[in-house]
Amino acid sequence: MRCLASILVSLATIAFGAEPKRPTVDVAAMREAMGVPTDEGTPFPSAASYAHFMRARLAHHDGDHKVALDELRLALASDDSNAYLMTELAEQYARSSELDRAELQLKRVIERFPDYPPAQLLMGRVLYEGQKTTRARTHLMRAIKLRPNDADAYLVLTQLWLDQGRVDDAVKVVEDLGGAVPGDPVGYRRLGLALAERGDSAKAEKLLVRAVERDPADIESWGTLARIAESAGKLPKALDAWEQAMQHDPENRDVLLNAGRLALRLKKVPDARAYFDQLLAQGRDPEVAVKVSFSYLAAHQLQLAADVLDQARSSGLEPRLHFYAGLVHERVRDFQKAAEAFDAVPKGLGDVSFEARLHRGLCLSQLGQHKAALDLVHKLREEKPELSGVDPALSRLFERSGQLKDAEATLVKAMAKGATTELLEALAGFYGRQNRLQDAVSLLTGALARAPRDEALLFALASVHEKKGEWTRAIEKIRLILEGDPKNSTALNFMGYTIAQNGGDLEEAERLVRKALELKPETPAFLDSLGWVLFKKGDADAGAELLERAVGAGPEDATLFEHLGEVSLKLGRKARAQECFARSLELLQASPDDAERPTQKTDLERKLKLLSPEQKGR
Repeated sequence: MRCLASILVSLATIAFGAEPKRPTVDVAAMREAMGVPTDEGTPFPSAASYAHFMRARLAHHDGDHKVALDELRLALASDDSNAYLMTELAEQYARSSELDRAELQLKRVIERFPDYPPAQLLMGRVLYEGQKTTRARTHLMRAIKLRPNDADAYLVLTQLWLDQGRVDDAVKVVEDLGGAVPGDPVGYRRLGLALAERGDSAKAEKLLVRAVERDPADIESWGTLARIAESAGKLPKALDAWEQAMQHDPENRDVLLNAGRLALRLKKVPDARAYFDQLLAQGRDPEVAVKVSFSYLAAHQLQLAADVLDQARSSGLEPRLHFYAGLVHERVRDFQKAAEAFDAVPKGLGDVSFEARLHRGLCLSQLGQHKAALDLVHKLREEKPELSGVDPALSRLFERSGQLKDAEATLVKAMAKGATTELLEALAGFYGRQNRLQDAVSLLTGALARAPRDEALLFALASVHEKKGEWTRAIEKIRLILEGDPKNSTALNFMGYTIAQNGGDLEEAERLVRKALELKPETPAFLDSLGWVLFKKGDADAGAELLERAVGAGPEDATLFEHLGEVSLKLGRKARAQECFARSLELLQASPDDAERPTQKTDLERKLKLLSPEQKGR
């Protein structure tokens, strides 16, 4: 079976061999293919030249530049005055990284055909690749003058200026291209995207706006405009750009995902759900479901995140979705659903399977199923004793079941093999919950003597000091953390809240908490702290607004509801205060471990009693 090149040669021979049949050949197509002018006065290329040229093209498309070079030399042997073939030979040299030979060949072309635009353009490219930029500019500008409506030379010259850091010159070339070809967006688009990638957002935005004016369906430019606006804090403008992109490509996954994520940042939850639902409706792609659920998580929409994962895991396509769903249900304190999700994780997922079993044991203990939880984690420790967190988890299960000696002994025995930060934190937490605060102080102080800058231990000791009423000592430990990590948002928030809670400098407290919120906006605990600080400063209205945002962001927290109840009561909103205190008490009854202080549950019961109808008039 003959190859395609042989067939082409045979066809060319037949076409040119018999003089009477020459008019049946598509002359215009041949001349166009070989770059020959179409006027009848130009000599027609030979059949042999055309055949070798076609073989060169086939080799070129196969990536075999050596064969392409050989065939082009043969084509030129019978047609040595064809500017196109001469330029093609130079291009093959360039593609073979033989820039010097390409340059020499192009000199020959330009000497014979100085007004041949492709040769001038290719010479500009070859010289640019060889870092001979001054000469490259000369040939590129000549190519533009010869063929002002061809974008290629403009684009190469634009890139040359950009590489030299001369952005204004690059912009001028693009503007020249825009004037020469008024409706063409390519110059504005390419330079705009390049400048955006380099961080020059202001110039990039102007160019990309020009690009989408010419091509409203340019999704990449709309997306870049959206990201530029978002990075500048112009969220409504960013969302508008994504929506513009969506009009032209309503099923684009990246567009829908980003539009939904941005709508969440703007608190447009119904709009976000519409975008995400449209995205999820395209198919059962586990990766898409994870991205959507994580977007909800980032916006503290935990229940929506859980719903997405539950729906996705029903397909059975990705078993890890059960684990992710379990974690989210655990965070929203739906321990029954969390336990069921963890139980669905198959055993063949390695460490994920072991982690799922550990979390399931903790959830069962929260549901009061202490024996089942202990049996599960005991067995898990036998199978995987090196699993991180297994000893602290087992200790916590003993504690919840009332077996306090076993809880302490589990941690002490584990520490005998190596006192890790994880075990020290767990034992200190146990002492704190049992009101053995001095034991916790002694334990952590001894550990810090060996590792004085351990942030986790410093934070744990600060928490113990705060519980003991030694809040100034707590602040001292937090300052040590901030000396090493000034952007530790959790430390900033802890310090600000502790100062406000204990009658310290409220101005400093507000400054610290606001800085924490700058680092991690919309974090519920930080919003709560700022609301509580403002309440302490006497601005109950502003405090209530922030606290409402905090409790609405989720997950539900007993202390946040208690704070909102206090502020609501101060504002005379007794019904709201009673509602908040009741919800706070419900959360503590479901999860006693979350109590901020030992007396929190009884304090809430007292507050509710004072607000009950029976107390009116007394």
